[in-house]
Amino acid sequence: MNTGTSERSSESPIAPERAVHLGQLVVNLPVVLIIALAAISAFLLGGLGWGMVGVFLGPILGWIWWSFSVPRWRKWAREKGADEELTQALAVRAGLVWPKRHLFEKTEFRRHNKN
Repeated sequence: MNTGTSERSSESPIAPERAVHLGQLVVNLPVVLIIALAAISAFLLGGLGWGMVGVFLGPILGWIWWSFSVPRWRKWAREKGADEELTQALAVRAGLVWPKRHLFEKTEFRRHNKN
């Protein structure tokens, strides 16, 4: 099925389940690593006080990564032919994304043009 993008012309659509599993690897795994590395690095470099700063900053940095990477993951899944509604439902259930119109969903760094 050709949808106007040459990337999908010879590929079969990706299963929503697979798209969500890959999203966990490229979105949420780095979030966990960022949080852990921030706390551990701060503690090792400056002791317990700085470790607490790392515990505070880690989630902020992780959230920035999440906000940047989720829209790109959504676009990738869409371009690979994953059913958008099913992918969204599975991603919410898996803790990859927030439900549509949720306050935290609004923190995604989205481009306003759909090109």
